[in-house]
Amino acid sequence: MEKIKYAVILIAFMVGFMACDDQLDIIPKGKTTLESVTDLEMLLNREYIFNTDACVDLGMICNESLGQMSSVPEMLSLTNTLSYAYLSYDETVDRVTLAQDDGRYAAAYSYINYMNIVIDKMPEAEGDESIKPALVAEARIIRAYIHWLLVNIHATQYEESTASTDGGIAYCDNTDVSEQKTKLTVEETYRRILEDCSDEVINLLPASDGDNVLRADRAFGNAVRAKVLMQMKRYDEALPYALQALSLNGKIEDRSIIMETYAWTLQPTIANNYVYMRGGIPACPTLEILSRESSVMFEEGDYVADYEGGWNEMFGMMFSGIEGCKMYFGWGTQANSYGINSDRMYYTAAECYIRTGEIRKGLELVDRVRNYRVEDYQSYTELYDTQPLSEEDAISLMQKSKWVECIGSYENFFDCKRWNSETKYSRTITRDLGEYGSYFISPNSPLWILPFPANATRYNKSLTQNFTN
Repeated sequence: MEKIKYAVILIAFMVGFMACDDQLDIIPKGKTTLESVTDLEMLLNREYIFNTDACVDLGMICNESLGQMSSVPEMLSLTNTLSYAYLSYDETVDRVTLAQDDGRYAAAYSYINYMNIVIDKMPEAEGDESIKPALVAEARIIRAYIHWLLVNIHATQYEESTASTDGGIAYCDNTDVSEQKTKLTVEETYRRILEDCSDEVINLLPASDGDNVLRADRAFGNAVRAKVLMQMKRYDEALPYALQALSLNGKIEDRSIIMETYAWTLQPTIANNYVYMRGGIPACPTLEILSRESSVMFEEGDYVADYEGGWNEMFGMMFSGIEGCKMYFGWGTQANSYGINSDRMYYTAAECYIRTGEIRKGLELVDRVRNYRVEDYQSYTELYDTQPLSEEDAISLMQKSKWVECIGSYENFFDCKRWNSETKYSRTITRDLGEYGSYFISPNSPLWILPFPANATRYNKSLTQNFTN
């Protein structure tokens, strides 16, 4: 019955999208036949699919994963592939030549174009004038967020002292397809992102989207600005936005039910998702193989690891060929790979609290999530009360819990890039592949910056790569 229900919903979505896509036929300079507010709003009612699962490259680089249902011996034997470069941390591989196309990159700019159509055509569209400002604001927030994803994948970590000269990405803010979108600096890219998720824009969003995980509301807007500012290491500025997002939607997925059901069922429509954006396959982290190092990071009593059985070392060994690696198998779990949810926003607020000296408040937020993740967990807050912890100690506790919470998403990769830019938190990652050797990636490795695909650089000469081997 659930499968039938899902199929019906999927067909309805497809019909709606096709009806809208018929009107997206490009005529000169990117204009479309969309003329009404209703038609334009349909562009905001689409599922965001980024085609590439985060674990196959981002997760592999930060050593969260060994890829997706992949054999380590086979990947190591094929030395002229991106998978080999990321698995072995081989900086000499010609990633630029190998990156002929990139499904995630293409999808991201496609969605940005949809947002630009909404922004460009809404003022003259026929329909309810009262809802136009909110729809434009929604498009700008989504546009800001997707550009933020792209700059953190394809450029260096934001560093105030070098951002004005570091290469960023092209910021697309119009529908003129004949105009070459020039690559900006990291500083200019972030400036444009912050303009698109300003207080003025956020306040135009609806206070609630009625739990529609495809639509951006004020919780999502605040969450986006919080994440942008935190990635810039402006923790004191990010904190109020993270807290505001949680005040609007602070729901936490309750995994304690797994003790009764022995199944981790997680649907995209769960209320703690602000906006749901997935990778290639609907299920996540299904088929992801954790590294040895990630496999031992689950706390004792973790509801998923200890009761549900989806994280399985037998499957991990069977597919990867490496002992001690866990692979997840469970098609009823659809984690939010590229979007934002309230569960992970607690960790954003927690780190901001810790970084600004309010360590106990930060640990309390971490405990609030762990209460729904781990049976009989040891309270970090109580630990702090018995022996006050330094910032570094508190961050270390938070990092372990957050790593597990964020498996299957982009977050561990983004966090590692940010932490690597700070002397007290940067580290060289060691990946132990047993009989196949150990591999290392330094905080300053060019592998932390993914290449622009050739089918983009071929037509835009300003898109020079942001790394050198």
